[in-house]
Amino acid sequence: MSTEKTDAIENTEDISTAADGEVSEPENDAAAETAAEEKQTPAETVRKETASFDVAENNESEAAPQDTDASDEAPEQTIKRELETDGEAGTDTQNGQEEAAAEEPETESETDPETEEIKEIKKRIRERKKEKKRKARRRKTVFWTALSIIALTVAGFIFSLSGFFTVDSIEVQGNSHFTSEEIINIAHAVPGHNLLYNPGSKTITDYLEQNPYIKSASVLRKLPSTLVIVVEEREEAISFNYDDDYLIMDDEGILLKKTRTEPKVTSVSGLVVTKLRLGDTVGTENQQMFSRLLRLVRAMKAADMYFVSIDMTGYEEDMSVKAYIYDKLVVKTDYESLVTNLKNGRLHKIVEKLFEDDIRRGTITFGEDGSASFEPGI
Repeated sequence: MSTEKTDAIENTEDISTAADGEVSEPENDAAAETAAEEKQTPAETVRKETASFDVAENNESEAAPQDTDASDEAPEQTIKRELETDGEAGTDTQNGQEEAAAEEPETESETDPETEEIKEIKKRIRERKKEKKRKARRRKTVFWTALSIIALTVAGFIFSLSGFFTVDSIEVQGNSHFTSEEIINIAHAVPGHNLLYNPGSKTITDYLEQNPYIKSASVLRKLPSTLVIVVEEREEAISFNYDDDYLIMDDEGILLKKTRTEPKVTSVSGLVVTKLRLGDTVGTENQQMFSRLLRLVRAMKAADMYFVSIDMTGYEEDMSVKAYIYDKLVVKTDYESLVTNLKNGRLHKIVEKLFEDDIRRGTITFGEDGSASFEPGI
């Protein structure tokens, strides 16, 4: 009997200690709860079960739904779980903070490569955005530039049609045989046309180049309203006697004019003319001799010598030529010697010496060996 009382007293102390919540170890708590359940009266059991159900209903209404098996557990187990959860919550929280603090460097180290990759992706995105903006700016610049060019072109075209570019004066350059007024009349050039789009260049050049004295012609524009006509004229070089007329030619043999007025150019004899047409080369019975004559005339011009006349009568026999400096001062030699001494300037020096001595009569002769002699005339 005493032994049963002693056990009861010990059990009672264990139950009291469990009710106060002073035992910290889970095994002692379980033993205490078991002993307390054996000693509880039916009324107390009912009250505890009712309280447990009330607590469970409050938790279900305030928190998210939990596992359905929890409602099937006994009230005692529910209370026990809540006590264990409260005890473990603090421990888990502390342990979680320590683990987070310990794992934080590892997380950073693990995410470093990913962070660099993200940075690279962001960088590429920014560069693409910048490139899109640059392309948009370029497109806008090209658009406005093209629009400005078109607007300026249209405005310039409209302005070019205005009276500002209407021809009100005509100039002539390069003329010596004809006066400027004669050139303008030959060209049929008149003011009043648009200088930029209708200067009449082709019409002017066609009219001018039909004239035998005009070797070439061109038209220039001098802004804002001046038309310039540039001509290259043929120069009179030699003349042939043709019945009672004189045929005037340049040093290329082009027939420039037929006149009865004796011209002030070198007169040529010894050739028979067979073809006459203004603006064309004169035809002769001996075209080779005529070509040699033109060569002699060009050499005379280059040497700054002037012959009043050239006699080609003896050319067909022995190629001899007579070139008259004055009517009584003549150079008598073969054709090749005359051309050679004209080109090397020797004939020019001899004539200057005679002029210094006031000699106007005589005959200059060149030998085949290049020697020169002078025979005074009477």
